Amino acid sequence: MWSKVAALAGVLLMHGVFAQDKPMELTAAGKAVLQDLIAQRPSPYDTPSSGPLPMCAFPGGLCGAVHRDGTVAVFPRYDWIGTFSDQRAAVRLGGLYGFIDEDGHEIVKPQYRIVDDYRFGFAQVDVDGRSGLIDRDGKMVIEPKYGFIRAISPDRFAVSEDRQLGGMTGGEDFSSSRVAFAPSGEASFSVSAAEPPLTDVIDIQGRLIESRKPPIPGFDNNPALRWVQKDKLWGLMRADGSWLFEPKFQQVSALNNGLARVTVNGKVGFIDRRGNFVIEPVFDKAGWFIAGFDRTSAERDGIVGVIDKSGAWIFQTNYQQLQFAFASLKSDHPGAVFGWHFKTADRWGLLDLNGRVIIDAEYDQPIGQCADGRLDAYKNKEALYFKADGSPLQPPDGRLIDAPCYGGTPPFILKIGDKFGLVDAGSNPVTPVVFDAIVWAGPDVKNAKLHGKWGRLGPDGHWVLEPKFDYLSTGAGLFVASIDGKRGFMRSDGSWLIEPKFDAAALRRENDTAFVTLSGATGVLRLSDQSWVIPLRPGVLCDVSISPVMVSEAAGKRAILSRTGETWIDIGAERVGVNVDFGLLTFLRDGKWGLVDTAGLVMVEPQFDEPVYFTLRQRGVAWAKRDGKWCAIDRRAHLVQGVACLDTNPLGRDNRFECKVER
Repeated sequence: MWSKVAALAGVLLMHGVFAQDKPMELTAAGKAVLQDLIAQRPSPYDTPSSGPLPMCAFPGGLCGAVHRDGTVAVFPRYDWIGTFSDQRAAVRLGGLYGFIDEDGHEIVKPQYRIVDDYRFGFAQVDVDGRSGLIDRDGKMVIEPKYGFIRAISPDRFAVSEDRQLGGMTGGEDFSSSRVAFAPSGEASFSVSAAEPPLTDVIDIQGRLIESRKPPIPGFDNNPALRWVQKDKLWGLMRADGSWLFEPKFQQVSALNNGLARVTVNGKVGFIDRRGNFVIEPVFDKAGWFIAGFDRTSAERDGIVGVIDKSGAWIFQTNYQQLQFAFASLKSDHPGAVFGWHFKTADRWGLLDLNGRVIIDAEYDQPIGQCADGRLDAYKNKEALYFKADGSPLQPPDGRLIDAPCYGGTPPFILKIGDKFGLVDAGSNPVTPVVFDAIVWAGPDVKNAKLHGKWGRLGPDGHWVLEPKFDYLSTGAGLFVASIDGKRGFMRSDGSWLIEPKFDAAALRRENDTAFVTLSGATGVLRLSDQSWVIPLRPGVLCDVSISPVMVSEAAGKRAILSRTGETWIDIGAERVGVNVDFGLLTFLRDGKWGLVDTAGLVMVEPQFDEPVYFTLRQRGVAWAKRDGKWCAIDRRAHLVQGVACLDTNPLGRDNRFECKVER
């Protein structure tokens, strides 16, 4: 089913041959990406490396590297290129990794399924699911027999039997984080430690220098006693090597708040610093006695509750689970225990320290505490807020719209039914709940709609601008306002900078310019003198926040322009991707999706059923759908060997850019 994809390889290779017959340079879009990167504008290729900068925005859409003056350091012939470390960068070609130097010489031909960056002159590589090390010349100096290996100095190497890979499907790496998507499109992020647990340190010959197995837990500040493991059981040993008591515990802990938690014969108990049982090992589960707190959670014979330091029950429940509820780190007592999270019927609630229910178990996750003492809970993914005593901060039929624990400042927006009002931090009314809509507009101002007209409210709930406008944009210093269907630009004091005369208008991120629309045509206006930066042209124009481009849409076709209006990509497509950083953009024409480079040359004719995206995390792999299957392809449209086709999109939901003057 992929025969047409494979046939495109010849076309792409021919393009590469022609490209090498003349000096190669970035496309105009690529030069803008480079300027943004040097100016430290947000970019997927932002890197602290002092070496050449990896780029894919060349004619043909392949990846290479450039110096900061734009001259080519690495000829673009790869599917992906990493950042330089130790004067080496990983490259990917045909689904396999190799390494190049800063002059573009191929030091290690692409041959490995997974690689790490160079550290101290060595790089970790994967061979058949095991890790070894190569040196700067690509020679294998430590054979691939470990789960994980990494240089920690020029002559010391930390190793582990554990193997924890990160990245995304089709672009696995040795990082600590992995992103996966459910068929619904929801993303899940799993993050391990900075690296797998490194259990040993070896030298270049593989000889053990130091053991870094998980440390034996201490017992007390007194060095005269320490936990020692023998035959998989733990005992307490004196400084002279004699046993205070022989090994008999499956698990042990350090002394905490005067007690150490131990497990014997599968049961949990607590001993004091002399090794005597204070709480007999009778519990199935138990928490720690944390410093300054005289109780902990425990479970015995199906009973879940809280015990004191003698092992006596303070209270018992029939809940599934109990755990400490800690105060916000920004509160007056950061990290203090203020109650107990409890779970029953797979829903969460909150108890006070003595077991009284503060908030019933009706919520999706444990209930948090805000820095100001409020409690926040989520029910069916919707935030609800409570006072410290559990009483709701919103009426039963109402919701606080913008009252998050972090970043939200009163007055908050309260919605009851289809009406809105403002309340203070204690949910006391600041305004009546009579407005058709209220939205944030800037620091200390909110736009409010009353009787079909928009105005602007201050933090005390009084009108800053009376409700007489058809439309108000956000913005505190300068914003768009509309009267009688026409838009103009208004200052914060209510005076007009430009009287209303436009059909649509929006301020741009560039200073002193705005998009304006008149009679179905859009241009870019300089506000200071009302001159045209880009004259009116049919359709709409809009900026793209993640990319140095503008988008033009007219007569059902989309084009990609520079920030100053120069046409970069115009191929008569109904849709075109907007992220030029990655060198190849997906486009839609006649119901099928293909790929175009940043010079506007079609590299893969439309043939796929869904958009085809290259992203940084995928390392030169895109997922393309044909005949009901999602398969991994490289930038030459070859199938990536070793990556199985899937029934669902591994990248999740398709988030397509919508171009509007007013959003």
